[in-house]
Amino acid sequence: MIEKVCSHRMVEKQATPKAPYHFLDSGLSNVYLVGIKYWECAACGAAAAEIPAPIQLMKVIAESIVMKRGILRGAEIRFLRKRMGKKAIDFAELIGKSAEHLSKLETGKLNITAPLDKLIRLTYGVFCEDRGLLTQIKRDVETWMKSISKSAEAVPIQIKKTGPHDWKQSPRAA
Repeated sequence: MIEKVCSHRMVEKQATPKAPYHFLDSGLSNVYLVGIKYWECAACGAAAAEIPAPIQLMKVIAESIVMKRGILRGAEIRFLRKRMGKKAIDFAELIGKSAEHLSKLETGKLNITAPLDKLIRLTYGVFCEDRGLLTQIKRDVETWMKSISKSAEAVPIQIKKTGPHDWKQSPRAA
C-alpha cells in the first residue's frame, strides 16, 4: 500500500524508458526507474512509488556508480559509504583521509582526484561483498581504471525492473 502524500487525488502511472520515475529516495539526483507503478498528483506534483526488492535495487545502483566512466560526485561517494555501512570517520580512515576531508568530498566542497576516486571504488568493491561486482572489476580492472574520465557530470542512471524481485541497469544511450 502506498502512503498518501497529499490531500488531492493520486493518479496511477507506469514508469517507462521515455517517462521514467525520478527516484530521489536513493539520495542521488540522477537515478530513474523503469517498469514500476507510481502515483502522481496532477494538482501539486507529489509522487509516491511502489519499490519492489529495494535491497537489490540499491545494489544495482551502487554497481552502476562504481562502474561509471566519470569521476565520482559527492553524493555518489556518500551513497557508496552508506551502502558499506561505514560511519564517515571509519570510511575516511580506510581511504587515508580525515573525516573533515571526506565531508568536503561528500558535500561537493572539494573536488575528488582521480587516484582517490579509484581508491574509493576499489574500497567499495572489496567491502561490499558482491562477488559479481568484484568479478566485473577484476576482469577488466586495467581497462576500467583507464576509462574513468575526468568528467564529474551527473549522468542519468536508469534502472529497469526486470522481474518481481529483480533490477538491472538499462543500457546507456551512446
